[in-house]
Amino acid sequence: MTAIVIMAGGRGLRLHPLTQKTPKPMLRVGSRPILETIIDKCVAQEFRRFILCVSYKAELIESYFGDGSSRGLDISYIREGEPLGTAGALRFLKTTNPFIVHNADIVADVDYADLMEAHEKSGFEATAALALHQHQVPFGVAVMDGERIARIDEKPIECFSVAAGIYVLPPHAPRLIPEGPMDMPSLLEKMSVGSYPIEGFWADVGHFESLAAAHIEWGLRLAHG
Repeated sequence: MTAIVIMAGGRGLRLHPLTQKTPKPMLRVGSRPILETIIDKCVAQEFRRFILCVSYKAELIESYFGDGSSRGLDISYIREGEPLGTAGALRFLKTTNPFIVHNADIVADVDYADLMEAHEKSGFEATAALALHQHQVPFGVAVMDGERIARIDEKPIECFSVAAGIYVLPPHAPRLIPEGPMDMPSLLEKMSVGSYPIEGFWADVGHFESLAAAHIEWGLRLAHG
């Protein structure tokens, strides 16, 4: 059974004061906490095993989800004694199969079974999901030819493929993590990594603007099934 490991231990400082009493994964998107939205999305695709890496106000997350048995799920926890970055807690994971890592501040339309299939076919040790991020420059941008202005591009849109906060890692990945904090980019440097493009909805809800936008967007999606 493929495990989905959800990194839910962050302080959520960019969302303070919302996170002063509520851990970031328990803030609501639509009518439910972000973390529940992620789990429900996975459950709808027949995933049943979840490992939640928790730290800040961990007791609130643990009391809300429990061991998952009431919903036919297998939910367990890795509790960080100190902040371990975006990958450090994976050192305590014991598994013999590839697993999915999902940041708890990401809501997305992802076919996780297709992600796993693409990973298995790729031949890479790890797979990183990528999302399209667009940024519009709010000014006319001068394109120079020496000292001469060749043209001015009016408010151009720049496009980037960004790490979407969703990964497939091999069972040996935890053994690559030393004691102490470690972020995901540093872990991925130790492996060959393929990519998986996300073509549907994706949002990082780690700051106010994106949280508000996702709250509206995902709320509408839940309302319309």
